[in-house]
Formats: sequence, C-alpha cells, structure tokens
Amino acid sequence: MSRAEWTIREARIEEVDRLVALRCKMFEGMGIDDPEVLGRVAEASRTYFLENMPTGLFRVWVAVASGVDTGGVTGSGQTGTCNGESSASIEPEEEEQIASIGLLVHSVPPGPSNLVGKTGYIMNLVTLPPWRRRGIARSLLSHVIEVLRAEGVPLVTLHASSDGRGLYEELGFAARDELPEMRLPLG
Repeated sequence: MSRAEWTIREARIEEVDRLVALRCKMFEGMGIDDPEVLGRVAEASRTYFLENMPTGLFRVWVAVASGVDTGGVTGSGQTGTCNGESSASIEPEEEEQIASIGLLVHSVPPGPSNLVGKTGYIMNLVTLPPWRRRGIARSLLSHVIEVLRAEGVPLVTLHASSDGRGLYEELGFAARDELPEMRLPLG
C-alpha cells in the first residue's frame, strides 16, 4: 500500500453504498461471515442510512485517504457489498473511505445527571485492516466526542468489541457492572 494522508469529514448521502460496505466489514471482523446474513444486513443498513442520514438523526463521519487500495471493500449498485475477493484500486486524486463512525443522539427524559435529556450513542466505528494502529479510530472517536460536547450532550455510550475496549478505556469510557445492559430479543 502506498503511503497516503487521511482526513476526517462528515459522510455524504451519496456515499451510502460505501458506508454500508464498511459496516459489513465491521460485522465480518466480529466473525459474521454468512453471505446471506451479510446481504440482509447490507440491505437493511442501506435503508436505515437513506432514511436517517438526511434528517440528521443518524450522522456519520469518515476518514478518507487518497490513492489507496481499499482492501476488497466496494460499494456500488443498489446495495453496498462486502467482497473480499476483489480489490478496488483508485486513482491517486480520488479519495476513499478507510474508516467510519456513526452517532445517534437520543432524547431521553431528564434526570439528576442529565437535565437536558440527551444521550449520544456511538456505533459503527470501523477501520479497514490495513489502516489500523495509525490513530484513525482514536481521531474519529475524539472528533465525535467533541461534537457531542459542543452540542451540550452530557452522556455518551457505546458497545465495545474486545478489539476496541482498550481504546475506549484510554479515552475515559468505563464499563458499569452495576448497570449491565440486558436484552430481550422480540423477533
């Protein structure tokens, strides 16, 4: 891979297929590799992004680099795809998304530690494997934390993968064993 500079910017709706492909890569990294499952996730994610990005309910930032090999992540046609078999090289003047992060800001009833009634939820933090350990995920996460601070959101949460836990802890996130998340699947 050639040495390239990267920058952070807000994602654009016309990049939805690439964002879906990055999300799919994230799930592959978690061990989900069934093409049928990933296809359904890609389709549902694309619909979600198209509905919620234009309204600002779901916001996405990307790290972009110029003149890079995308490592088999493509986004084209009607749905974003994960295709580890082909590598999409691009021209040096073009930019490619090498990492992304998503943010939801929820409205919640105000409480003693959250009088404004807003909570941020960070999700979809993914960096393509060739770009890991370069500070990109840290920069994306720090950027979103600063956005939340500027907007007066007093609390941010996320679900940590084992790969990301150390970074989150370094930035001050802590697990709260006394209040573990519990789930009840309804579908």
